[in-house]
Amino acid sequence: MAIDKNGHTLSRIPAWSLLAAFLFGLSTPASKPLTALISPVWLATLFYGGSLLGVLPGLYPPMGLLPDSYKEFWIPGKTTPREIAALIASIVVGGVLAPLALIEGLTGYPASRGSLLMNAESLFTVMIATLLFGERINRWMLSGVVLGSVGCGVLSFTKTGSSYHGAEFFFFAAFFWALDTNLLRYLFRINPLVVTVWKGAGSTLLLFPLAMRSGPFSGSLDTILESFAVGAIGYGFSLVVFLRSIRTIGVIRTGAWFGFSPFIGAALSILFLEEPVSGSFALSAAILLLAIFVLHKGENLKGQSPSGPVGKSPADISETRG
Repeated sequence: MAIDKNGHTLSRIPAWSLLAAFLFGLSTPASKPLTALISPVWLATLFYGGSLLGVLPGLYPPMGLLPDSYKEFWIPGKTTPREIAALIASIVVGGVLAPLALIEGLTGYPASRGSLLMNAESLFTVMIATLLFGERINRWMLSGVVLGSVGCGVLSFTKTGSSYHGAEFFFFAAFFWALDTNLLRYLFRINPLVVTVWKGAGSTLLLFPLAMRSGPFSGSLDTILESFAVGAIGYGFSLVVFLRSIRTIGVIRTGAWFGFSPFIGAALSILFLEEPVSGSFALSAAILLLAIFVLHKGENLKGQSPSGPVGKSPADISETRG
């Protein structure tokens, strides 16, 4: 338990995790206007290029995130082939496919509704851990999955006065990031900041040739700078703050508070993009909020008991999307 110089327990203060949730939630409404200016693949490339700038504060020693040696940023020599394969898969799934799906969804779907649909990531994380990795779940977690599915269904399939297209891309993004989270179980021996830097660099290097093949860049210098800023704040610095929160209050509590990021994104979209709020939107938001609470209640109880047959669960691993 961390203690500050006045003797107060920092573990009682979720400031870091709430800041991480706010910064990542902010990235969705901030991305929406940019989708009308440049193609999704170019936008994803700029976001992840900017994310490398956003992780620079993590190199500040008082943040407590640095590895024992800077040589670890070149991937330790003791890294196993399975860890290398998991890192590559994580870069492709979480750093290329997921952001492309998210940005594609934002091109034709309201950012507020898309933000709420990203709650499906928690549901997919649990289902993948159970079905593919043999994790055991309790009744609380199963109830959370059912509630979350109902909430996403209400939001996706309720008819509204406007015609929206692209909800499926948010589910694709949620699935890819959930798979990414499960892949991180194989990287627990590597410093999280090291994984973050490699994912940011690897994603940018993979996305850039895809962007070049998609067509010439059509944005202005202002668009480039704005995209870099969104990537630096929403994808880079938010992750540094997320990792700092883990060092302060632990993985489970950080994950619980970070679970509010989709709701923050939805609220900011309504506030700044003036997107409409329907009855189905409010109902689904309430159901999804309850689902997140139930899921994290189940994860908390699971964390107090022996883990499943495959070792670490996703709740025990820091999420490194950078």
